[in-house]
Amino acid sequence: MKKRNIVILGISTGGPKTLRTFFDGMPLLDGSIVLVQHMIKCANKSLCESLNSLTEMEVRIACHGETIKPGAVYFAPSEVHLELVNNQIIHLVNGPKVCYVRPAVDVTMKSIKRNNEDNIIGIIMTGMGKDGADGISHIKSVGGTTYAQDEKTSVIWGMPKAAIGTGHIDYILSTDGIRNKLISQLGS
Repeated sequence: MKKRNIVILGISTGGPKTLRTFFDGMPLLDGSIVLVQHMIKCANKSLCESLNSLTEMEVRIACHGETIKPGAVYFAPSEVHLELVNNQIIHLVNGPKVCYVRPAVDVTMKSIKRNNEDNIIGIIMTGMGKDGADGISHIKSVGGTTYAQDEKTSVIWGMPKAAIGTGHIDYILSTDGIRNKLISQLGS
């Protein structure tokens, strides 16, 4: 059985601009990206449409019960947490805020299970606070590869700094560096 490539990307303050740079010209990847962006609900659709126009990947708002597929970006809707059941089925949960936010990157990342059929990549990019730090540690504990955005290209270096502080980050790269590394790993 072919390994599934699953990328979980967490981002907050400065995210829309950073994501536009990150996805600009992104080719179709042999993997699924689950994107957790802290933002108000009314902006979900417009950001998805903006990103969709920049990449060959299909960017869509995640729906409860759908199975993730390669070549797609699943945008966690605001006001609910997104978990992956068996690393593949989207489960939207109306639970309490984690790190003062919902959706929380930690919730999504911590839902990942160790599975030899899956190649897991966790990415933390610009944002305030520490959401994603516990999640990155979990991704590393299940055999995943981890990335954090560098201070120079982060609008706010809170979330990446907290993730780096765990000692569980494999690569500290610029926005373009993370993008290029992903393309080299998952390009079809």
